[in-house]
Amino acid sequence: MTVLRNEFENIVYVYANSFMESMLFICARLIIAVCICLVVKQRFNESYIREYQRLLLVIMIIMCLVLRRYQIEIVRMMYEGRAQEGGTTGLSLMGVVLITLFTGIVYLKNKTLEKEKELLIMRDTMVTQKYTELEKAMEKNRQLSHDLKNHILVLKHFKMEEDYEGIDKYIEEIEQNFFDIKRRVWTGSQIADMILEQKRTLAEQEGITFTIQAVPIAKWMFDDSETCSLLGNLLDNAIEASRRIDDNVEKWVSVKIENQKQLLFIKIENSVSEIPVMKDKRPISVKQDKIRHGYGLKSVERIVNKYEGMITYKGKDRAFQVKLLF
Repeated sequence: MTVLRNEFENIVYVYANSFMESMLFICARLIIAVCICLVVKQRFNESYIREYQRLLLVIMIIMCLVLRRYQIEIVRMMYEGRAQEGGTTGLSLMGVVLITLFTGIVYLKNKTLEKEKELLIMRDTMVTQKYTELEKAMEKNRQLSHDLKNHILVLKHFKMEEDYEGIDKYIEEIEQNFFDIKRRVWTGSQIADMILEQKRTLAEQEGITFTIQAVPIAKWMFDDSETCSLLGNLLDNAIEASRRIDDNVEKWVSVKIENQKQLLFIKIENSVSEIPVMKDKRPISVKQDKIRHGYGLKSVERIVNKYEGMITYKGKDRAFQVKLLF
């Protein structure tokens, strides 16, 4: 309007029937669409868009309403004899759009920071919990080792009395008091191996068969907090799902970690009472606190996206599995 002044109505708005004018009309919108797609692709990943899809939908609706309002203004300029105030109307449109975008971006950024803060707290809590439990186990063994001299005196007494049955019972009693903290090498990562061993011990204490099939990995690609979040959340979910099964049904969890040709493959499979319902290719939690539970999977998916990996969920024949490929 500003450039063409009074010719805008005849050249563009009403009688734009030539090929060149139609191409310009279409190209302007294609350029905007391509720019938006490039920005969205570079700044937001799929899980991010899925997490904030409602808020993004509200922003889109607001934008559509704003554009519709300005379309009405253009129509009034064309058909009601109003002056063609292209510059003023265009600047006000840009102002409204920028304010809406700025408000939405600030809100999204704030929500993202809150999520990241909660994630860091969860990671620190998980790491602290693992080390605390390990320290308790080591302290218990130190106390038992301190009493070793007294145990030897008791065993000598049984030997003098030739009470070999008493020796066997006393040794079994001592073994039950010891906590197995022997560091087993599964992957070569100290944190990963500690989590695997601890989850295995926890599962077996609850009557859940826990099998691990892993190979030593030369260079573990995740840092300690990411390892806790990745394996901790997935194994907790697997144990929790097996725990809900009736006692007369076999409960099991299987972990498989392989490294071949620069590819890291992780598969965690567990028994389930029923196949979880899937939404957006992600299992829906059966817990009452769905937000916090779902956030564990979102933490896993953020790590997967960070390292450009792939994650898939699959349920079949009273079994559920999660596959990760990096």
